[in-house]
Amino acid sequence: MDLRPVLRKLVVATTTGALTVTAAWAGTGLVPARTETVDAVPDRGVGVAGEPSDGAPAAAGVPTGAAAEASVAAATGDGLEPGWALVGAAKNSILPDPEAYGGAWETDGDACRRMDESVITELIENTDGHIDHLANAGSPWPEHPDCIYMGGFGLGPSNPVTTWNEELGLWVRSVAISDGTDTLVLTILDGEGYFWDYASKCEDCGTKQLSQSLGAELGIDPSGIVIASTHAHSSPDFIGGWGFVPDWYMQQVADTIRTTIREAVAAMEPAVLEVGEERARPYNRERRDTYRAAEEQQIAWLRAYVPGPGASAGAPGGDDAARTIATVGAFAAHPTTKGTNDGEAHPDWPGLFEHAVEGRFGGIGLHFMTGLGNLSASGGETIGTRLAELIPATGGGTRLEDTDVRTDRTVWTQPATNVPLTALGAAGLFDREFTSAPATIRTGEEPDTAPCVSTSPYSVEVAAGAARIGDLFALTTAPGEIFANFSNTLKETSGALVTMPLGQAMDALGYMPQEFEMSPVGQQGLGFVAGGYVIVNYEDAYAIDRCFGDAALEHSVAMLDELRGEE
Repeated sequence: MDLRPVLRKLVVATTTGALTVTAAWAGTGLVPARTETVDAVPDRGVGVAGEPSDGAPAAAGVPTGAAAEASVAAATGDGLEPGWALVGAAKNSILPDPEAYGGAWETDGDACRRMDESVITELIENTDGHIDHLANAGSPWPEHPDCIYMGGFGLGPSNPVTTWNEELGLWVRSVAISDGTDTLVLTILDGEGYFWDYASKCEDCGTKQLSQSLGAELGIDPSGIVIASTHAHSSPDFIGGWGFVPDWYMQQVADTIRTTIREAVAAMEPAVLEVGEERARPYNRERRDTYRAAEEQQIAWLRAYVPGPGASAGAPGGDDAARTIATVGAFAAHPTTKGTNDGEAHPDWPGLFEHAVEGRFGGIGLHFMTGLGNLSASGGETIGTRLAELIPATGGGTRLEDTDVRTDRTVWTQPATNVPLTALGAAGLFDREFTSAPATIRTGEEPDTAPCVSTSPYSVEVAAGAARIGDLFALTTAPGEIFANFSNTLKETSGALVTMPLGQAMDALGYMPQEFEMSPVGQQGLGFVAGGYVIVNYEDAYAIDRCFGDAALEHSVAMLDELRGEE
């Protein structure tokens, strides 16, 4: 397949400003650790499981004796009383450390900006001239091999990271939750996106490989390991659409993911879980231009904590003496409030949420995206702090009396019918593993009578996941930017009190509208024109197939139903 005509059209679009949109196409060993431990109350650390780090007696009702060993050998479940789980959390910085990895980080913005029409044209016409660059940078973009680029702004290497936010930092954060037999690990990376399977950047750092290797090492089913990205556009690009990151930094971040998951599992200790959902209508808005869509209007949350002595779960006013291990939030709004931020890497409003809940409750804060594909942030860059203020005091949610953990994952071959995007993928201009194998899917709520059918000679392996904790909490993972109809449907059909339909989880394969939300014309290039605001929605141009969203939704519904039947 000759990709040059397609790429030339993309170059023309780039030089006329057609691609300079806030595009959300995005949309191991041990790292030298920069680990932050956050205390919930004085002298009670979030360390390895067992009794509080100051040697104080365990809280009332906490299993003692053999249970103190449970976090070390969680698979036995010995000593866990009903209504308790084993929980651990950890966070590690992804501040670039080139010296530890034998690399160099170029922070001169002028040296890093390489997006120029003549350079791109030369790349298309004379690939041979860039062989040295390909070997050094692992990307065919004419990027500087020592520069770290932000993701999500147009295409190509034009927005380098030159400084690092020191107040909030950028992190990998994990929480591990086990019933003593099965374990669910939730990990969030401050990055625009992170792939399931990389084509050339690495052989072992995709979420597919990480979940498999860590699962084997830690005795966890790979379906129980979830690795997602915040999608903050002012954070590094880990998919290659906008200039990528140096190989050494890719290795550092993959190492940090491994380390953080290991630490969270090692830190597991007996704790209780509570969940809730708060109305957050003022903080997002739908943005489709060809139809009106319903927003996802709630922030869902989950918290793990060790109750204070004599505390009664769910008591009015919460549990002031509790020691919080982790607070997880899930909300839908594009984290683009910081823009390119003058080159400063920043976690955007999800980082503000995490910082705020850590300050209020202690422990480690995590924030995941839900149906963000058609939802923009509303209310400015401080919405993270205001969302955190909606979370009630520790002990103020609904406690999970049933802590049985179940997980599942479905992997399928998805047709890739978006010609411009598959051309970029085939050329290596983003580093996702695609294949020339044909694929066909037939999906939908009623696939026999009202199917979404798609077929293509080009395809990609994708995965969706699901988890339940008891009968009150459910979670799903989707490999891209799901829309609010997707997330609202899962919330309505899961049967759980609180459901977190996570997007940008285990992969970052663009937008995932369902067929009824999709413009096939926009998908094949017109969505790029003038940012998609003149002719059709630009999100369509970043969707790999019109049935992708439907397939992921139906797999998610099916997995949740099957897991509910296993109770």
